Amino acid sequence: MKIDNEEIRAVASVDGPTKERYEAFGGTYKVVPKERLRAAGWRVTRGMQPVTYRAPDTWLDNETGEILNKAEAKKRGIELPLVRSTSEKMLDLYESVASCTASERPFVSFLLSMRNHRGGLVAPLDTLLDQWIDRECPGIRSTNRARKRKQLRAIIERRGLMVNDTTMARSLMLLNPNLTKQNVIEEGAKRYNPRCLSLKEKAAD
Repeated sequence: MKIDNEEIRAVASVDGPTKERYEAFGGTYKVVPKERLRAAGWRVTRGMQPVTYRAPDTWLDNETGEILNKAEAKKRGIELPLVRSTSEKMLDLYESVASCTASERPFVSFLLSMRNHRGGLVAPLDTLLDQWIDRECPGIRSTNRARKRKQLRAIIERRGLMVNDTTMARSLMLLNPNLTKQNVIEEGAKRYNPRCLSLKEKAAD
């Protein structure tokens, strides 16, 4: 089944921080393998309807106006941008959470909820780790806090959630090229309020 070109372009515009020369222009629906659905925590039954995602198969060259498919691009040595649909992103998210142990899931869910729309987090990683520790272990000693931070970082590394302290793994990034400076400020204020955290720390003291 062919997808509306406007729908594909909308997905592409959110997936990349800048406008690419080659822009996803059209595509098809593909069926998600049942094995992947199970890995994402879905209850797979014999009679269930297929779950599909949108996959681009043609690209527009924004400089020449030419339409290319994957085969033509490969023949010319053109590297096409990676475009992932919202459905694929959600599957990646569910797989990340489902692969965790029961004790890891609350923290992983918290960290994922703290993503910004620039591929990272709404606050420095150590700050968010401390925020989680204060929530789960109020009044914790400084020596124990350092050990707890190390444990949380081990979860991040083991589950492949981030490539470094400021950047999420590619499959878990949220990217929006249309964010304004005001949007960035509001995004941080909405999900993380350092004043509230400092008050909580004082109360614990």
